Amino acid sequence: MEAPIVTLTTDWGDKDFFAAKVKGRLYSAVAGIRIVDLSHHQAWGDLPNAVGVVRYGCSEFPKGTIHIIDVSIDISVWEKPSVPVPVLARYAGSYYLSTDRRILEQSFDEPCDEIVELPLPDSPTPCTFLAYTLFCDAVAKLIEGRPLSDIGVACEPLRRRGCLVAQQDGDTLVAVVSSIDGYGNATLNVGYDDFMAFAAGRRFHVELEWSKGNRERYEVVTGISHHYNDVQKGSLLLTQSITGMLQLAINQGSVAQLIGMRYNSPCRFVFK
Repeated sequence: MEAPIVTLTTDWGDKDFFAAKVKGRLYSAVAGIRIVDLSHHQAWGDLPNAVGVVRYGCSEFPKGTIHIIDVSIDISVWEKPSVPVPVLARYAGSYYLSTDRRILEQSFDEPCDEIVELPLPDSPTPCTFLAYTLFCDAVAKLIEGRPLSDIGVACEPLRRRGCLVAQQDGDTLVAVVSSIDGYGNATLNVGYDDFMAFAAGRRFHVELEWSKGNRERYEVVTGISHHYNDVQKGSLLLTQSITGMLQLAINQGSVAQLIGMRYNSPCRFVFK
């Protein structure tokens, strides 16, 4: 395999040595390798946001790209978290190394072409930094042209864990927030094309559950905006995200902070 692009999606942040350790090992192991930082600021336990990066970000890269995903999504102060087994998957011509298969299960639209588990290192090798102890070696082996069966062991296929889809109830379409981006915009689980097909030219208005702020300061949303500045500063709007999904936003504001929208918050479209 020709030296490919390797992307990094992690929760490491940028204040410590973690990214430098992985990059240094990859550069030392593979001549000419190209490393792209997608995000090092994934929040612990924020599965929807990690899925968004993988689903919409990784898919833009050329075939043969190797994607490293090291994000902790089991965060609980009450229960002992599970120890997910890392996996290596081949999907749509690219490779995905993930510390948790659940991220891939919600990111892929179709069954992956192949998947193997990467057994955890034997004690006393630490298992706290798998991107360094496991993934760097796996990347080097992929570039050597080794098959996945030489890198990991056979395992159960991914189980498709798609997000909830918007529900139709007569002349009402009930959607929920599928993710919140860094600007505080709320992406909904309904695509623009599907929405327009359901609308069929009918007028509509949006009904939200407000947990913060004063709803009277916002205009009623009755259409889809093509730019944030289609409405006044501080006004609520409905637009189409670059992902093709509908998105609720506030011009120069945050629906997460000002309205209190969060993952799975409902949004009702009432048509006339």
